[in-house]
Amino acid sequence: MFAKIMSGAAAILAAALFAYLGHALIEGYGAARYKAGLADGRLQQVPQILAADAAAAQSGLEARDRIIAAESAHAAEATRLAQLTQRSEDEVESYETSNAGNAACLDAGRVRAIEASRAALFPAPAPTATGRGGPGPLPPDAIADRNGRQPG
Repeated sequence: MFAKIMSGAAAILAAALFAYLGHALIEGYGAARYKAGLADGRLQQVPQILAADAAAAQSGLEARDRIIAAESAHAAEATRLAQLTQRSEDEVESYETSNAGNAACLDAGRVRAIEASRAALFPAPAPTATGRGGPGPLPPDAIADRNGRQPG
């Protein structure tokens, strides 16, 4: 009788052991499948990630090129203005030491030089408005009315 109980208990223990091992095997297989699926999903995203990185790098390079171009234009304009300023200062110094510089009014050559410097420093803008009311100088024969306004 004892042998029957022991063999029954051994059979139950063997069934429990097989059930536990089966459960552990299925759980391990499921975890391995999950990790494999996760790795496959990540691997499928790599081309999109690389494309996004390339686009970000290209955008950064384009921004850098725009900054370099703007700095170059700024440096060229600053150089141009510095040269104009130096030339103007040289003209003023040479004019002050000449006989014309000691006169009460400017001679025609100095007036033309000042107008040329002004035109170089401040180029005329393109006309934006035509007709009355547009920006620009008044004609020389314009007469102010009683309120001090010039006719347009």
